[in-house]
Amino acid sequence: MSPYAVKLREKQKVKYGYGWRDNQLKNQYIKARKEAGDAGINLLISSESRLDNVVFCSGLLNTLPFARQWVSHGHFLVNGEKVKTPSYKVKPGQVISLRKDKIRENKLIKNILEQNIKFPPFLDFDKQKLTIAYLRYPNPEELNPEINTSWVVEWYSKRV
Repeated sequence: MSPYAVKLREKQKVKYGYGWRDNQLKNQYIKARKEAGDAGINLLISSESRLDNVVFCSGLLNTLPFARQWVSHGHFLVNGEKVKTPSYKVKPGQVISLRKDKIRENKLIKNILEQNIKFPPFLDFDKQKLTIAYLRYPNPEELNPEINTSWVVEWYSKRV
């Protein structure tokens, strides 16, 4: 593969792996570049902090598109307030919960809760209360090792 194709593939891994749209990802890269530290790592940390991704990583819903749909339909509260934006940035210390009690009786949710799902160490999922606590930002070692962030940075450095 050409260098162009390799860099494009890495960018696409971030885009599709975290549910970004092209303009969102580009704008997030510009913000990540302005922050202290490695821009690629900052971009992945920001991607992991999206509300739809946090809900998916908790194991409460089994696919990212499904988590995105549930967030868009307003089924989740962040610190007691309804949030309908999948790209909402969750900050450490915030608690995400299901909005209605009748959703807790959903067969899909009950089946998922019966499974023993592992979630990342920066999240705390309470199966009884159905709450997700975002404890801290993920460490670089906890991020997706399959994504070469330097190629993503190179892709955007020539286009921004």
